[in-house]
Amino acid sequence: MTSSNSSPSGRSYRGMTPEQRAAQRRERFVEAGLNLFGNEGFHATTVRKLCKEAGLTDRYFYESYSSMEECLIEVYERCLQGILARLQKSLTNLGGTDFPEELISKLLNDFFAEMEDPRVAKVCMFEAEGVSDHMHTLYNDYIRRFVMILMGASRAYVKDWPLDEEETEVLGNAVVGGIIQATRNWAVNGYHLKRESLVNGIMVIFKGTQLLLGKQ
Repeated sequence: MTSSNSSPSGRSYRGMTPEQRAAQRRERFVEAGLNLFGNEGFHATTVRKLCKEAGLTDRYFYESYSSMEECLIEVYERCLQGILARLQKSLTNLGGTDFPEELISKLLNDFFAEMEDPRVAKVCMFEAEGVSDHMHTLYNDYIRRFVMILMGASRAYVKDWPLDEEETEVLGNAVVGGIIQATRNWAVNGYHLKRESLVNGIMVIFKGTQLLLGKQ
């Protein structure tokens, strides 16, 4: 006799399709991954631990992922995509002709606000290192995106940008590298600095760049 709770393949179960249930389980793995990768670390996390944290079986893990690295990649990308979306939203307010101190300050504040979650900081700043060539490539791709956002916001307010594309990339990498190091130091030392102090300290770099390159 068929249980009243069972459902043929492709049919809804408790108001959810198989695809919706699979997506729901995947979300539970993502949240479990954020908790474990962001607290214990990727290399200390096993499939068994992840499944226990998610309240699911390994059968469902392998339904969603082919490996732990694939799960880490999704958690990592979710964190960074969330940060990028927040920064892009701030950029929609771009305007005016003076140096966009308020805008740059808001972009930095948005970034550090996300990093105040220790799990996000650990996943984004530390756990991607040394996992694989693919993770290294992914990390560098996101660095390039952050460089494009910050340099785009800066050069929009310089009338005659004096740097070529390669020089702009070098400047952007130097600035983003400084932000990353400041974030790592902040997280490792238990968020010993006020967010405002981080923002104000890094703003000096942007103001100095504006003075050297000139403004409209």
